[in-house]
Amino acid sequence: MVGVSQTRSVDQAFSRSTCIKVAVVTLLLCGLNFWQFKRLVAGWRIDPNWSHGFLIPLFSLYLIYTRWDQLKAAERRVCLWGLPVFLLSLLVLVYSYYPLGTYWFCQLSMIPLFLGVVLYLAGPSVLKLTWVPIVYLVLAIPIPDILYQNIAYPLQELAAKSTTIILRLCNVTIDVSASSLTITSISGREHPLQVVEACSGVRSLMAFVALSAAMAYIDDRPVWQRLVLVFSSLPITVLCNILRVTATSTMFVIDQPDLGKDFMHTFMGMALLVPALLMLLGLSWLMNHLFLDDENEHTESDDQETPSETDNAQGVRT
Repeated sequence: MVGVSQTRSVDQAFSRSTCIKVAVVTLLLCGLNFWQFKRLVAGWRIDPNWSHGFLIPLFSLYLIYTRWDQLKAAERRVCLWGLPVFLLSLLVLVYSYYPLGTYWFCQLSMIPLFLGVVLYLAGPSVLKLTWVPIVYLVLAIPIPDILYQNIAYPLQELAAKSTTIILRLCNVTIDVSASSLTITSISGREHPLQVVEACSGVRSLMAFVALSAAMAYIDDRPVWQRLVLVFSSLPITVLCNILRVTATSTMFVIDQPDLGKDFMHTFMGMALLVPALLMLLGLSWLMNHLFLDDENEHTESDDQETPSETDNAQGVRT
């Protein structure tokens, strides 16, 4: 028997009128938020902590591409529930701009704005497939400096204290106060160090949260495994940042301060991206091989019962 493919072609799934509507709505949304796009791009260019923002929209488009066949087959209809979401997002945008004057809220309002448009024009079936790529864009929006510092400062202290513990285990004389270190080298010289904001690991943290979220969405796995994969990026990034600060501090222990300030600081920041990525991939492999779905278990049990049933049947015939 020859099976007929149920996947609709692009012409069947998206008519010319549908494409025109999508193009018009996209142009209107881009025109409405063009001033925000300019601020975002400027922030990505100026602030190295958010340079990954250029990649987030591309990742989001790729996430949509991975569900392309499902999107073509999804039922589309106008859903009026999307209209109040859209209008409420516009009110938040206006109120955030004036009188609040908070550009971060203005930028965040774009996310429910896009969700409301998709829900209104395409319906819940399409929104179910696209809400993750849309919400994923939040990772490209720079957070306010105050909030960033509240995240970075505890990570700075954690890196300093953890480095102190590791080096003391190696019989290194080291003192710590908040995020400040005083290292006594093997020659007896004291080197004061400061775990600054750039060494807090927030930059790597944002990038790896984005990467783990993309991996969790692409892989076909249970929801709890996806959550584990996303939240595991936090301890993995913190651990790698502690190793980075420790390796950099070691250069001061062996009386190579110039090497610690320049080469090791930059090199370790790039080199530790590899083990962090390997840890994420290893965790993904581990969950794939240690945990079986109920459907697989039932299938295996059915396969094991089949031979015995067949033998019994043959015995009766005999």
